[in-house]
Amino acid sequence: MLAAASAAAPTIEFSHVETTNFTHPLGYQVFSTTYFSRTMDLAPGEMIFTQSDATKLPMPSTKLKGYAIVGFGGEIVDASTNRSAPLSECYDHHWIAVQKSHHNELCNGNPEYVVGIGAESRNTYDRFPQGYGYVVKPFENEWGANIHLLHTEGLAGDEYQAAKECNECYYAPGKAPTCTKEQNGTFECCGESCGEHECFCPTAKDSKAQTRSYALRYQVNYTYDIDQITSVDIGTMTTPECQLFYAVYENNEEPERVDSYEMEIPTDVEVVYAVGHQHVGALNISLFVDDEFVCASYPRYGTQPGVAGDEYGFVVEISTCIDKDTTGSLHIKKGSKIRLDSWYWVGSNDTRIYPHPGGTHLNVMGYLYVAYIPESKDVQVF
Repeated sequence: MLAAASAAAPTIEFSHVETTNFTHPLGYQVFSTTYFSRTMDLAPGEMIFTQSDATKLPMPSTKLKGYAIVGFGGEIVDASTNRSAPLSECYDHHWIAVQKSHHNELCNGNPEYVVGIGAESRNTYDRFPQGYGYVVKPFENEWGANIHLLHTEGLAGDEYQAAKECNECYYAPGKAPTCTKEQNGTFECCGESCGEHECFCPTAKDSKAQTRSYALRYQVNYTYDIDQITSVDIGTMTTPECQLFYAVYENNEEPERVDSYEMEIPTDVEVVYAVGHQHVGALNISLFVDDEFVCASYPRYGTQPGVAGDEYGFVVEISTCIDKDTTGSLHIKKGSKIRLDSWYWVGSNDTRIYPHPGGTHLNVMGYLYVAYIPESKDVQVF
C-alpha cells in the first residue's frame, strides 16, 4: 500500500522563520511571527490524526507579563517546497491549536481548542476586533496541535467518489484496525486511533503517486501591550447537541437539511467575534437569539481544479458572522435562548461540487467559533 518515497528533499525545521512588527492605530505594538509544525510524511491514501499532547506548537515567548493573541491563521503546505498544498491532494479536515490550560465553556470542554479549524482556513483568518485579544499568561504557554490530514492522491476507484469516502471517514475493509462497519463515518475511520504510517484509504495498485511531506504553516499576530487590550474568552459551540461531528443523508424530496441546538444563557454576554465552520455540502450556519435571526456564516466553494485556495468542489472560505469592527458586537441578556442552525444540501445533484458526489455526507460539522466577554466569570456561560 505504501508508494515509493520520492527523492529526499530538505524539509522545514520545527521553528519560526520570520517575525515582523508594526504599531497598531490604537497605539499598541503588534508582532507577527510565522511558524511551522513538525513535518508529516504521508504516503498515498495515508491518514494522520495527531494528538495535541504529542504534537507541540512553538508560540511567542510570554516574557514577564504574557502576551495577547490578536490574530491567527494557518494552512497546510508542502514541507519540501513551502508551497500551499491543494485540498484535492492533501485534504485538511482540520487543524486546531490547543492550549493545555484552556477550557471551552460553550460546550463544556468539547471541542477543545483556542484557534484553528479546517479546509477553509487558508482564506479564513481569525482576526479579533481592534483592541481585543486572547491573553496568554506566562505560566499558561503550553500548546499542541491536533492536525488531521488525508493524502488523497492515488486512491482506488473513481477519483471523486474515492476522495469523498476518504475525506468523509467512510468505512473500507483494511482501512484501520478500529474502522469497522459500525464506525462508518466516525474518526475511527479517519485515523484517530492510528499511529503514523499505519492507516490508509484504499489505493490503486498501479498508482504512480508519491509520498509527500506536509506541515502546518501558521501565523500568530500578538502584542505584549496587554494593558491596552480587552481580554476575550474563546469557545466553540456545535450543533446538534454539542456533537463533534454528525452525518447528513441523501434526501431529494427535502434537499435542505437543518440540525439545531438551543441553550439558555446564564449571564449577560457581549460577543465581539464569531465565525462558522462546516464541510462540503454546507449551505450556512445561522445564529438566533430568542428566535430572531442574528447572522450567518456562508461557505464559499472553489472554482478551479487543483488550485490551492480555490479548489473546485471544496469549501475554501467561510464568511464571518459577527465582527465588532464591521457588524457591531452582539449583546445577549441573561435568560435569553440562543439557537444554532446548521444547514446542508443533501440532494443528489449539487452543482457547486459536481462531479464530486452530492447527497449523503458523513462526518460533517456545524461549529460556531466565538470570542466573547461574560458579565460574570463565576458561571459557565453556555
